[in-house]
Amino acid sequence: MSSLAEIDVVVVNYRSAADTLGALAVLGPWRHGVVWVVDNSVDAAEAQALRAGTQERSDVRLLIAGENLGFGRGCNRAFEHSRAPHVLLLNPDARIEAAHAVGLAEALASDAAWGAVSPKTFWDMRRRFVLPEATSQTPAAMTALALGTRTPRLMHAVFRRYLRRTQRRMAGTRLFATGFLAGAVLMLRRDAVAKAGGLFDPDYFMFYEDSDLCVRLRRAGYRLGIAPQFEAVHAYRHKALKIPLMHDTRQVYFRKRFPRFFAATRELAWVDRLARPACWADLGEALPGPLRSAAEFAERTADAAIVALSPAPLMIPAIMRPADAPAERLSEEDWDRLEAGRYMAAMRGMTGDLRFVSFERAPD
Repeated sequence: MSSLAEIDVVVVNYRSAADTLGALAVLGPWRHGVVWVVDNSVDAAEAQALRAGTQERSDVRLLIAGENLGFGRGCNRAFEHSRAPHVLLLNPDARIEAAHAVGLAEALASDAAWGAVSPKTFWDMRRRFVLPEATSQTPAAMTALALGTRTPRLMHAVFRRYLRRTQRRMAGTRLFATGFLAGAVLMLRRDAVAKAGGLFDPDYFMFYEDSDLCVRLRRAGYRLGIAPQFEAVHAYRHKALKIPLMHDTRQVYFRKRFPRFFAATRELAWVDRLARPACWADLGEALPGPLRSAAEFAERTADAAIVALSPAPLMIPAIMRPADAPAERLSEEDWDRLEAGRYMAAMRGMTGDLRFVSFERAPD
């Protein structure tokens, strides 16, 4: 048992009972507080699966929402029931062991200036690929990305610098400050959340609610950090169907948190007009035809290995290799985790030079 006061855990389930129960299994019996599971599924079979899977765990409290509240409001429901001074938000498809979760809370408690912290997070259970820091969601970052569509060579140079910096920071063993944190594995200080105006703004159904919270925490005077000495896994999947919802929610976010920029850019229309339509072939070698397996991808790329992978042509990485680790070939398991769609890969061949290759992952 940690010397810290209670630490509660919040998991929001939406038709993902198997994943949710898997996350609870890796966490193990929670001796530091309560595990709150909020079920947004509106599905009797889903609720029954959660009840059956947690009935022997006295540490778990199941809250049946009765409607799909969305991620943010689902977390809010559990946060309102909780009284613990530290709360860990955990996605159903994320995995963290109890010792690492407690370590996050201890890192957060080490200095009252910290409002929220996350661990170093990997994409796969074998810990071959690490997730980068959360993307900066500011007017400057948004404008820079729009301009980047006009200067692909410059963006490649920026990527190389970003890759080196991020790999170096993630390879450390001390808490470091960052501008934004993702909500998938996020340890929060309750008093900091209160001073920032509460947990998640209910105006967000899904997406950007964590960015909104990060802005409010920093404006309340708190720092955000990543503690790379503690680890988690988040089996991130890029689903194309999320893009329209993300676009709509982006409007809400910039209108609420950066109203002057939102108004000056005609509700972001000018920034969108500044960006050129994505032309994958201009940003890297384009492999012909949709590919159906990791083996086919390896054949088309002459067995070049991946340094980083992105669903965006500007190579904003979604996954990357850790520092000092050699480039890695995609396994069939990795391939199965990719959703159908187009990706950009930064790769190293036999000569060691970095090359950028776009490819289409065919539907199953």
